Amino acid sequence: MTYNFRHPKRGEIIIFETTGIPDLQQDTYYIKRMVALGGDTVQIGDDQHLILNGTRLDASTPHFEFVYTFGPTPREYDYFGHVNEITGKKFNRSGVAPLFHSETNVFQVRPDHYLVMGDNTMNSYDSRYWGDFPKEKVIGKSGFVYWPISSRFGWAHR
Repeated sequence: MTYNFRHPKRGEIIIFETTGIPDLQQDTYYIKRMVALGGDTVQIGDDQHLILNGTRLDASTPHFEFVYTFGPTPREYDYFGHVNEITGKKFNRSGVAPLFHSETNVFQVRPDHYLVMGDNTMNSYDSRYWGDFPKEKVIGKSGFVYWPISSRFGWAHR
């Protein structure tokens, strides 16, 4: 119901339907963090931080506080910033971000579209693979995490 009254905000966890979005399993729902809106330019720094419209996001960016609190090596189910191909290769994970080879690649989000990424980007199939999608596909906002059972478990996660 939330998005019947307002548009999603950058950093919120959204749920969207995949019907008609190329390269995705059809007729299902995905849940990801919305990182960019139509008109935004997006880069993924080699330091695992998003660069949005020329500004580097970090742990002080609202809704990204936990995304950028990570250790030196990735662990299953942990936040690990945002990973491009160069960083993925450093950790023997080639192919994690075909649209974001290095921090010099710039992705322009189309008007009325959103770009989303999973918080565990070493293990997430997200917009780094298939790009942006129409905003009409968004059906709601996430309100509860039940898996994995971790510090993220519970109501109104970030």
